Amino acid sequence: MHVFHVGDRRYAQFHGLRHAAGLVHAFCTRPADVSPRADGDAEIRAARRRQMARDLGLDPDRLVYCQQVHQTRIAVIGDLTMCGPLDACDGVATALPGVPLMTFSADCPLVLVHDPGRRVLGLAHASWRCTVAVLTRRLVEVMHAQFGCQPADLEAGIGPGAGPCCYEVQRDVYEAAADLPQREGVFVRRDGRLYFDLWRANHEQLTAAGIRPQNIEVAGVCTMCGDDAFYSFRREGAGCGHFGLLAALVAR
Repeated sequence: MHVFHVGDRRYAQFHGLRHAAGLVHAFCTRPADVSPRADGDAEIRAARRRQMARDLGLDPDRLVYCQQVHQTRIAVIGDLTMCGPLDACDGVATALPGVPLMTFSADCPLVLVHDPGRRVLGLAHASWRCTVAVLTRRLVEVMHAQFGCQPADLEAGIGPGAGPCCYEVQRDVYEAAADLPQREGVFVRRDGRLYFDLWRANHEQLTAAGIRPQNIEVAGVCTMCGDDAFYSFRREGAGCGHFGLLAALVAR
């Protein structure tokens, strides 16, 4: 990934998508915890989200962010009065320029889908539950139904997350994925243990939805065994912070 700094704040971007005309995006990195959870430090994290928007040249008052529940609800932002938290949403899409969208993670890959022609943007939180419920594929379908996006025109990125090297799961996850096409290809067995390849599973959903493989970038950064740039629930335990993906359509 491409890393850059604004002041003492470090951000990461998809190499290819950082050159996409009319799109800005970035992942924040440690120590910036931008989780939307409600607790005693909620205002501090809200200030970090607003600062991130400003760092990307965006209006923090228009920021829209997902309150994720590991389900398949996708919000469509159709007017500028919609801002703040999106209750019980793990995906969001818009064709409005200047509206920052944000999702959060502490091991789950965050997926970005962009239509450079029709100027549409979508984000998805690809947790294992969302992955087995094919949320990423559904995001492409929503962008097609709501905005007329043609999958072959789309470009996408799959962000840092727990990789197939580390993301061990139990039999219940494998059974929950019974309806995933090519299920055997996205579960890896090593030394009697079972690992879920969330990167590949979501890549397959994007290609199954019609996005060309050459238009999909996989960050390939494991949050569990990587360089400690990103928070990891599996590594750090309950109460760990969350990094965020912020993206918006802007003037070309």
